Amino acid sequence: MSLGSSLVSLASTPFTCLCRSYAVHSTHKIAARTLSLSAAHYSEDNKDYKINPEFINRNDRCLEYMNVSPRRKGWRFQRPSRNFYYKLHINPTSNKVEVYLEHSSGRKVVYASSSEWAIRQFLYSARDVSAAVNTGRVFADRCQKAGIVNVYYDPVSEGHGGDKVKAVLNALEESGIKIGEEEVIEGEFKPGIKYDSKNRIGEKRRPHDIQIV
Repeated sequence: MSLGSSLVSLASTPFTCLCRSYAVHSTHKIAARTLSLSAAHYSEDNKDYKINPEFINRNDRCLEYMNVSPRRKGWRFQRPSRNFYYKLHINPTSNKVEVYLEHSSGRKVVYASSSEWAIRQFLYSARDVSAAVNTGRVFADRCQKAGIVNVYYDPVSEGHGGDKVKAVLNALEESGIKIGEEEVIEGEFKPGIKYDSKNRIGEKRRPHDIQIV
């Protein structure tokens, strides 16, 4: 190492440290000033802050939870039926027990399987009745966390399946999941014209229809 390069390095070291320390201190000052100004600004505005009593929820799932959203009825004798919000599928195979929920749109929303390591590590076997019971319990917990407590199950299209399917269904009912969805709440208003009444929809009241009691 030459004498000139050593002198340059010694001369540049204090200057570099000074620049870095000044940059760090200036950054902290700017951040502290910004936080103090923002805190003071929002603290003054929040004193007169009021919550709007009117709330419009545009989430379509809320209408499904309240049984207000219409379902796909299809034909009367159509199989498998599409008249549901969430359909339960139980698929026990030779290696695992699989349970999932299908939305009316065709997407899987909740899923659980005995082959998952989070479930498999606590099981003696992934394909016996005990695996079906515990998979059903985990699946029920996931459904409740998703806000789903009613599911549709069609034993005709799914098949009875034996003891494993019954074990899953019993585990779901014991965990608070109801098998079967409620009827859709339909509005009382039906579009049309009442031809038998004197004042039909869209017509003004006529003078001779007024009755004085």
